Amino acid sequence: MRVKNAAILSWLPDRGDYKLEYQRGYERQFLEYHLSGCHPLILFLKREKGGVDLERIREVIEAGNKGKLKGDASLQYDFKAIEKTMLEIRAACCVPSFLGRELRHVLVLGEKKSGDFFTTEDVNVLYTLAQESAIAIENARLYDEAVMKGKELERINEQLQFSKDLLAKALKETEIANKQLQDTQAQLIHEQKMATLGRLAASVGHEVNNPLTILSMNVSRILLKFRKNPNLKVGEILDLFEKMEQNINRIKAVVNTLTGLLKKSEKGKFEPLSLKLILEETLPLVQFQTYLDNLTGTEVEFDVPSSLPLIRGDLERLQEVFLNLFINAYHAMSGKKHRKIHIWAEPDPQNSRFVMVHFIDNGTGMTKEVLSKIFNYGYTTKAPGKGSGLGLYMCKYIIELHGGEIRVVSTPGEGSEFILTSPIYDEASLGGGFQAQRQASAG
Repeated sequence: MRVKNAAILSWLPDRGDYKLEYQRGYERQFLEYHLSGCHPLILFLKREKGGVDLERIREVIEAGNKGKLKGDASLQYDFKAIEKTMLEIRAACCVPSFLGRELRHVLVLGEKKSGDFFTTEDVNVLYTLAQESAIAIENARLYDEAVMKGKELERINEQLQFSKDLLAKALKETEIANKQLQDTQAQLIHEQKMATLGRLAASVGHEVNNPLTILSMNVSRILLKFRKNPNLKVGEILDLFEKMEQNINRIKAVVNTLTGLLKKSEKGKFEPLSLKLILEETLPLVQFQTYLDNLTGTEVEFDVPSSLPLIRGDLERLQEVFLNLFINAYHAMSGKKHRKIHIWAEPDPQNSRFVMVHFIDNGTGMTKEVLSKIFNYGYTTKAPGKGSGLGLYMCKYIIELHGGEIRVVSTPGEGSEFILTSPIYDEASLGGGFQAQRQASAG
């Protein structure tokens, strides 16, 4: 028939309308042309079940027929809307293609290149061909849909592979980051311990040198007396030996305290511990740490019942926690005439598997701004060179590593209260180390 343009209006079930597809001889403006399922042209083709050409529509309009066709007065159509739409889609003839009873496609044909009109015979032949080719047209549509879905699936597979590669990369980076984090945490623990030992050095020197000096003087006195009287009896210098023994015991006490801090516990080893003994054994370490700060005279009150359940943890690590809390409290109370630390413990009222420790001082307290940062790495309120910013950060890390938690409440000018929770000893999970305890506590 040699037409100027041609296309097919295809039914899109997901949209509920017809789209102008498979276009030939159209400009780009028609690429997204749609007609609704209740458009006058669509309704006409569905009801009449036959093709229609533009000249026939115009004849009906010119004849003054307002919608009658084939003598059926009950069927009314908006022929002007049909004419307008056919002009928009450059259709000289429209032929429906049914799949069963459903209008699936409409063959849209433009003007003949010869300038002739579509005859009734042309329309009938096209209608017959349209019905016979309905399945072929539907297969073409399904094929295009399958190709599109195939491309979409290919794109999804590519994205999936890309995501898998990203995930594998992220997992590898996470593994490296975790290793670095573990190394950093181990280094922080080491640095904190070295900082503690640095403070111990000067105070231990004083504590050991004093009895050593007295011991040396007593030995000199004994030697002097012996030179004057080789027949000297022990009873005559017994008082000097007793003083020497006292000073030796003082040195032993200092050394034992120091070696207690230096002893190495097995990494991740948990054991049943008495909270009361941990605190009592930590206090001498505090005295060494604050020896040069002139913070003596602080009243420390323990209220830890003997009936309190044993907690489960690493003695050395927990001593580091309480040592830091003691030292911070001492410094917070610096300059006060009456300094007091009150420590009391109880079973956690919220969870019977935990013990709660309240560590209270009557120091300067903290503002809300300081409270929001005190557990941050590197944060300190002390003067430059006085604080590392590691103390409370490590306290939080160690307590959480044990499966507990630490928080603080404070009022400026009135003091601070640190509240710690620690899991009680459970023999069933004794061998699991840090991670097992954290999982058991979380469960």
